[in-house]
Amino acid sequence: MKQNPKKMNPEPTRLAVAQAKRVRYLGIFALIVCAIAAHGQPIIRSTKSTRLPITFEADIRFTYDDNIFLYSEKNLKEFQRSVRPYRFPFETYDDFITTLTGALKIRPRLIRRKTSIISLRYRLHHYAVNPVKSYQFFSINLAQNLIKTVGVEAGYLFLPKYLIRYYKDPLTQTSPPTYIGCEFAEHLLSTGINYRIKNKISLNPFYKFELDDYNRNFDHYDTKAHRFGLEASYSFIRQIIKLSGKFEYKIARAQGPVPDISYDQWAWFVGLKLNPWTFLRRFRGLSFTVNYGQEQRDFVTSNPSSIDPFHTGREDKIQNFGFGVDIPLTRIISIDLSYGFEKRNVSSPYKEEIDDIKDYKNNKIKLEFSLRRF
Repeated sequence: MKQNPKKMNPEPTRLAVAQAKRVRYLGIFALIVCAIAAHGQPIIRSTKSTRLPITFEADIRFTYDDNIFLYSEKNLKEFQRSVRPYRFPFETYDDFITTLTGALKIRPRLIRRKTSIISLRYRLHHYAVNPVKSYQFFSINLAQNLIKTVGVEAGYLFLPKYLIRYYKDPLTQTSPPTYIGCEFAEHLLSTGINYRIKNKISLNPFYKFELDDYNRNFDHYDTKAHRFGLEASYSFIRQIIKLSGKFEYKIARAQGPVPDISYDQWAWFVGLKLNPWTFLRRFRGLSFTVNYGQEQRDFVTSNPSSIDPFHTGREDKIQNFGFGVDIPLTRIISIDLSYGFEKRNVSSPYKEEIDDIKDYKNNKIKLEFSLRRF
């Protein structure tokens, strides 16, 4: 872990606390691995035997993230060298994250002889050394089959609080400047159509409305966004190979007026999944995945560069790449090991040094245990 240099000598107790948190995190991880390996028994019980068509699923994921605040290389070096340390009021810029997910699925017959699924989901991301970065969300989703090949979906997601990073407080004038957390709450409404062709092709057009409400000091970032997109997949060669893709166009308008983070964004993603278990019966459930995606965000503020140089004419390009393997342990327990890489390049005709501030690289390594019973 990369410790804040300023805090290493003057405050040894804080360093000890951070180290204790890491030890505790690794201890919990070891206990879970040993418990699963020793018993191999389900800890999630199905309720299929009861009259209610209710099922449960859960998973626990361990992630190492080497840049949790998505700082540029220049900022990371300044953190290590304790350059203007008041800008970095946190313990480390990397962290271990534990993600816990629980879901309840109910299958009522809302329409006679048509499949209906109501999903309630809760997810918690806990950061071991920087708990202030931890966040959670709740969601509810309804999927309704209309005919054999067509269904509809609608959902709502609520994210109570998410910390992006620390910015200079725009409401105070101090020396040195005061840096505070830039946080927001999110409400997301979604709807879509599912269309399937012979269990090989799936087409899912969707629409989402997003509302981001920032904390009081950053009200000018409050944003409403409309998101339109299409997800598609195609399985072939006896479902050994599955190709998937996604395209989304987003129109986001911020409260502003200065600064104004309003933008238009398009994003696309392609993925490949191999299921060798279809011909290797001994490894039933084994699968490999690889994916690649890009995003381009064009800021559309009408503010002149003299008052909003960080957003006027700015363009962000993000690339992400990942791969993983899903290994089944039992009929309801599996392990998923994956790696993800993300890179952002920012350009602006009015702020030449913006790349030193906004560019970043991010690596994540994940180990996930899935416990399911349908």
